[in-house]
Amino acid sequence: MCCSPGVAESERYISFLNTKVFKMKILLLIALFLSPEMRSASCVCVKDPHPSKEKVKADRKQAYVQATAVFTGKVIALDGYTVKLRLKKRWKGDASNEIALSTGAVPGHDGTPIPKECTYHFRLDNEYLVYAHETAGKMKAYLCSVTLIMDAAEEELGLDEIKPHETFREKHD
Repeated sequence: MCCSPGVAESERYISFLNTKVFKMKILLLIALFLSPEMRSASCVCVKDPHPSKEKVKADRKQAYVQATAVFTGKVIALDGYTVKLRLKKRWKGDASNEIALSTGAVPGHDGTPIPKECTYHFRLDNEYLVYAHETAGKMKAYLCSVTLIMDAAEEELGLDEIKPHETFREKHD
């Protein structure tokens, strides 16, 4: 026998604690991956910093095909639940010159809208290029499907290669 009974018992106890600590670490990792903060990380738009022209064209075509509506427009009204845009150009979608998008928000306990993960947060009077998707009868725009108009010139030209846009005249209220 190499060790006294007290030392062997202590080593077994430390081994047991190490196993318990290991299990706790695993449970903690699982809890972190299931937390809302980690789930919202899936909303991050990951783009290749140097895509080939063919890749850009293929991705644009795929986004166009999957979208219910593709347009540029100016935000003319918004609240916690709806964003209303006046269209400037349209490549795909209904014939109206305005479109309402759902933010997907739900009322909080005090009635304040709680935003849904992955929806784009529009700003009043800004112009955007939007690939909108219909879900459960509501049009929505997601984080990765909206571009500020000042950054969209190349994207607009690429869309015109898929289908020439329709232009809307500016309404003066």
